[in-house]
Amino acid sequence: MDPFLRSQRNAFVTHGVDRVHNRRWDDAWLAQRIDSASTRFIVVWQDQILLDDHAPVHLSPASGAEVERLMRQCPNASRDIVLLGCGGETTYFAVGIGEACEPLETDTGELGQFLDLRTAALQLDPEEGALAAQAKAMVHWHRQHRYCGRCGGPTQSEEGGYLRRCTEGTCGQAHFPRVDPAIIVLVTHDDHCLLGRQPHWPPGRYSNVAGFAEPGESLETAVAREVWEETGIKIKSLRYHSSQPWPFPQSLMVGFLAEAETLEITLKDGELEDARWFSREMIRQELENGTLGLPSPYSISFHLIEDWFDVEDNGCLQALLDGGA
Repeated sequence: MDPFLRSQRNAFVTHGVDRVHNRRWDDAWLAQRIDSASTRFIVVWQDQILLDDHAPVHLSPASGAEVERLMRQCPNASRDIVLLGCGGETTYFAVGIGEACEPLETDTGELGQFLDLRTAALQLDPEEGALAAQAKAMVHWHRQHRYCGRCGGPTQSEEGGYLRRCTEGTCGQAHFPRVDPAIIVLVTHDDHCLLGRQPHWPPGRYSNVAGFAEPGESLETAVAREVWEETGIKIKSLRYHSSQPWPFPQSLMVGFLAEAETLEITLKDGELEDARWFSREMIRQELENGTLGLPSPYSISFHLIEDWFDVEDNGCLQALLDGGA
């Protein structure tokens, strides 16, 4: 399967909304859209999304009083508005209320409830999930860049929320949204794949090797380094699989499949409490026995394992999780 098509199965990936990059500089258009009856706002508080019946609540400008009511419950009320894009006649904005650590001193009434995106991801429509992820990541970035990293002066939002500029006259530094690239890889050898577990995970859960790319490092080098540091395995080849926005808080997961050169596992950096080679039959048996837990099906980590597992005549990994043959 083509990487473009593979990526469409990963949560938070979408092409349904036009991000209207050319409109971000048009203050008059932005002001008009914020007040338009066809505009909808997605509300973010403490990195959680306001949801109702497993979908983001879309508030209209007529619902502005509800947003103000929620904001008044935050001791240091602030509001970040970020343009997300346009879909058909609708323009979408994210609204971040309060600061990251502030409690909300009231319930949300009939509007819905604030939920973590991880909790809701499997129930969200792909387009809705992508909008929610974009909203979460952008609001988080704004909260982390209230002040200039060069001089410490306060910053202000510009260009529809895609730039924060230092307001100190002698500085004026422009700050742009950041994405932290991270690699995730399924290492294989013949009929086996390499999976590890971290100490804080639920019993029996195993997943792929993953880690952040470091400055001055290619993605390919990061794959080889992370696999070596965590498991003591050397790889001899790799190929790109797909990528996934990962707004926890602002990462981009870049997925690879790699072939092992060495097989002896040595837990080198203490990040994993265990790592094992799993054959397809071992995965099948342990899933059926309930002794193995795999990553959530909304994640790229699951799809890396799934594509390797399903390539042979060994059944369907998703069917096994669903209790089928």
